[in-house]
Amino acid sequence: MTAALKIASDRKGAPASGERRCLATGAMKPRAEMIRFVIGPDKSVVPDLAENLPGAGLWVTASSDAVTLAAKKNLFAKAAKTQAKPAEDLAAQVSVLLRARCLSLMGLAKGAGVAVLGESQTEAALRSGDIVFHLRAADAARVLDNRHAVPECALFSREELGAAFGYGQIVYAGLAPHGLTEKIEKEAIRLQRMTGRQEQ
Repeated sequence: MTAALKIASDRKGAPASGERRCLATGAMKPRAEMIRFVIGPDKSVVPDLAENLPGAGLWVTASSDAVTLAAKKNLFAKAAKTQAKPAEDLAAQVSVLLRARCLSLMGLAKGAGVAVLGESQTEAALRSGDIVFHLRAADAARVLDNRHAVPECALFSREELGAAFGYGQIVYAGLAPHGLTEKIEKEAIRLQRMTGRQEQ
């Protein structure tokens, strides 16, 4: 059973996004596994989840330990060669921002007609192979028939999913192939890594 997010990392056609060096570990990793930060005008360390803020990018592996280490050891300042003031709860801030970004993108996916909502509709779409990403509330009573091993995410409550899709509660949802779906999956992967949720 998947506790949080099962990733199909070798999905055909997935674009190569390049690699960056982690400030905390020194390891080269794909950008999709990292968080970009920039130094703001007030010298604060700003998470740049959309990767479009001006300034030199400072990359850290998407994990609470790595972000905390980079802040604690003043690695942002050392890399940027300038003063940098990371928040004490920087890792927690990143997790909150990632969660909000995922939910916001889900709302856009609904507006774009990409989302399939409801237990029976989502299970039918899973069986037919019409969706490429599956959302299941963290407290869902059952796991749907996922014969095509579609990547699934169970990081959000039914209330969070409901709010994202414009309902009181949503327990199951699926997303068809679309640029928004790719963004949601990317952010969900990073959120899982930041919160330390692993498959079981």
